[in-house]
Amino acid sequence: MPTTSQINWAKFRVSSLTVLGLVILFVLFYLLTGGTLLQKKATIYLYVPDSTGIGSGSPVEVDGVEVGKVTRVALSGDTRPDRIVRVTITVERSWLASIPVDSYAQLSAETLIGDRFVDITSGTSRTPIRPNGEILYKEKPDVLKRLDLQEFQKRLRTIDAEIGDIEQGRGPVGQLLRTSGMYDEWRKLLQKSQKAVDAVAARDGLLGRAVYTDRQYQALLESVRSIDQTLARLQSGQGDLGRFLRDDARYQQLTASVVDLRRSIAAVDAGPMFQTAADYTQWSRGVSGVIRAIDDFNISPLMETAQVYETLNGMTRELQNNMRDFREHPQKFLRLKVF
Repeated sequence: MPTTSQINWAKFRVSSLTVLGLVILFVLFYLLTGGTLLQKKATIYLYVPDSTGIGSGSPVEVDGVEVGKVTRVALSGDTRPDRIVRVTITVERSWLASIPVDSYAQLSAETLIGDRFVDITSGTSRTPIRPNGEILYKEKPDVLKRLDLQEFQKRLRTIDAEIGDIEQGRGPVGQLLRTSGMYDEWRKLLQKSQKAVDAVAARDGLLGRAVYTDRQYQALLESVRSIDQTLARLQSGQGDLGRFLRDDARYQQLTASVVDLRRSIAAVDAGPMFQTAADYTQWSRGVSGVIRAIDDFNISPLMETAQVYETLNGMTRELQNNMRDFREHPQKFLRLKVF
């Protein structure tokens, strides 16, 4: 027969296991609820004209993020067409800050035949919705109502015609799929392009030498070295330019020349020629006298007739003939006298 201590120990073990199982069950339930079991909840209401596809447990999303569930769908008792059904939504209180008072809700679905959910689009107001508040409902446009069936049928016919052309080998895509002509042309073009690339990248080409050899690099390095040597010679004072940069004697000489030139210009500017108008008046009178002399010569009788011109022309022609005769027969003009 078990003793009292054994019975008490057995009771303690049973109680400990029971408590441990309850703790494990509570932790599992807490994790399955996403860690929101102990967080405070808030209720908001949505009035809709029709609750088709919405029921208890339907998700509630704000800008694509799930924030709560629909807990109840019931008739509101209101006779207005857009407030026939009242949807009770439960969300965590922390999410109320993400739902401004000017937000609106729509009943959306992932697919045309899928279950619907409450899709809340947040507004721009800085005031969040209060617990037990009402969110505005906005009717979502029906895609099927806006769809023009005749236009859709016309597009289907166009697509069917294009597919038929492709199957018959008409058009570029049809020729590519049904025949090998365009494929062969593209293949030849690719082969030519490959040959051109191979020719450019060949070792004996310009690009090939630049890629496979260091000839271009050495030429560039030699140019850089030449520039560096030139700069070094200038820094050491070699050559005319180097001496000019290192020694300021030429600079001082050039500066002195500029100063002398400025002094000469200042002296000329300070002279009587530029200070008074006497020299200018004298020069002007001399030029006027020359102009008058030329005008008098132009109106003289010598320039009015061609007699003087003819006389001078005849004398010039005679002198030219005598000079030609002298060059050709100089003996005619030589006279030998014997004493």
